[in-house]
Amino acid sequence: MDRCRWLGAVLPVLGLAACAGCGRPVLPGQQFKGPKAKTSSLEPVTSALPKQPFFEAGSKEAKVRIVAFFAIDDGHKPLMDLLKSLAQQYPGKVYVKYIDYRTEQGAAAFASAKMTVPGVMINLQKEYRIEAKPHPYDVDFSQDMGRYWTADDLKKAVAQEVQKIYAPGAGKR
Repeated sequence: MDRCRWLGAVLPVLGLAACAGCGRPVLPGQQFKGPKAKTSSLEPVTSALPKQPFFEAGSKEAKVRIVAFFAIDDGHKPLMDLLKSLAQQYPGKVYVKYIDYRTEQGAAAFASAKMTVPGVMINLQKEYRIEAKPHPYDVDFSQDMGRYWTADDLKKAVAQEVQKIYAPGAGKR
């Protein structure tokens, strides 16, 4: 009889815990549901299409080539300014092409680059290993700056690429 009373007391508690979700793992992406998770990558871009589908900065002969696929609008102005500043910081070494993926020409370039989400590519790579001391780390330049990667991450990746390509003896081996 004591066993029956024990089960009678424990089973309702277990049932409530199961209904409340105790102990269940959170599925990937579910932890971000809610009003604070909204970013421009989750909201549709509603700005007007630009007159020009792209802009360029830097020397076309540069060996470090950055291509960014985002909307050309006020919401992405900080990224556009950052990319222009990188071309100015490394004259003759960095070329930037910023393409509005929503335009006909931009959509074709986006598909040709095999991009699946807006992002930045440096010499045809969107994933980089930043050789930071003491802990190197990996960055995927997909999606929006600020949520998935920072301006400093992009600056470090570009500096690293410039150093790798333009360092004395870089082409000799």
